[in-house]
Amino acid sequence: MEFKREIEVNSDKGRIWELINDYKRIPEFWHGTRSIEKDGDMYLVQFAFPGKGKMRLEKDDANFRLIEKYLKGPFTGEKITNLEGNNPVKIVSIWSIKLSPMLRAFSNKLQGHFEQGTEDALKRIKDYFES
Repeated sequence: MEFKREIEVNSDKGRIWELINDYKRIPEFWHGTRSIEKDGDMYLVQFAFPGKGKMRLEKDDANFRLIEKYLKGPFTGEKITNLEGNNPVKIVSIWSIKLSPMLRAFSNKLQGHFEQGTEDALKRIKDYFES
């Protein structure tokens, strides 16, 4: 499953980057994630739908890029978040994941769900900075 969503936000790039890098705040904006706990260099994720996963975060501060690598759980693969430009800043979310065998039968429905969830999360981030 691959897709890309983006939104422009009128705020300081550094402030947006700070928020996006705060793993504890991911559930506040990404409602498909119930909780995240740090476990060494890994993160344990409890998803909103039944399922748990493990991921690793890779930050590239110089290029304003965050990669969430999902290693175990209902899906594997990555979500890349890039910040582009300045005032407005474009937040770009690029997903490239593979559903577990149990979920593949629902891939069309789930792709729509992931895409809508991404659009909603980006809008919540925009609203946070612009309200």
